Amino acid sequence: MVIPNFLTRYYPKGEYPFVSLNELPFEDANRIKKAHCARNGIGFFYAEDDYLTHRREIEKWIYSQLVEKGGHPKCLVPIYMVLGESPKGEFDIRVDIQKDACEFRIPIKMLDMRSVSFTYPDSMYQLEYDEFGSIIGGKRTNTPKVYTFDEIPELVQRYNIYGEYLHYIEAQVWDRKLLREIWENSRNGNGAF
Repeated sequence: MVIPNFLTRYYPKGEYPFVSLNELPFEDANRIKKAHCARNGIGFFYAEDDYLTHRREIEKWIYSQLVEKGGHPKCLVPIYMVLGESPKGEFDIRVDIQKDACEFRIPIKMLDMRSVSFTYPDSMYQLEYDEFGSIIGGKRTNTPKVYTFDEIPELVQRYNIYGEYLHYIEAQVWDRKLLREIWENSRNGNGAF
């Protein structure tokens, strides 16, 4: 079992990668999201008017779960990343929401993992399993199961995440200051890869 040793942030070309819509006033964030959906032909739940409302509720839930598990988030709104990289095929986030995105990888050793939470497969989606652990479906959720980095090996093994079923593990990084430092160091040739 090989667990990726880096996180990847997908972001629009030419933009600073560590920006979240939920840092903005709701009306501004919704306007930007709608323009992004129209520009990239994105539908589904991401294009719905109540998406950002649900996203904010979920962020509060993840924050509280991380704290309950002993984590130390350093800001109230996370930056979403992927453990490793997005898989090719049906579950590739670069196909729709992150279409034509740039990527920025950060080695896990550069992060304070107490300020990182994980959800599988996604913070707004929950997989349903039968009694044998096989995936039988999925649905949207406002209360995702939240994991710490120490719980990832068991999660990967239990669901064979990097084996048969190629989905991603979403990471939420709750430390803007550290992300900015890593980004600036990388611009000077000293940081992420």
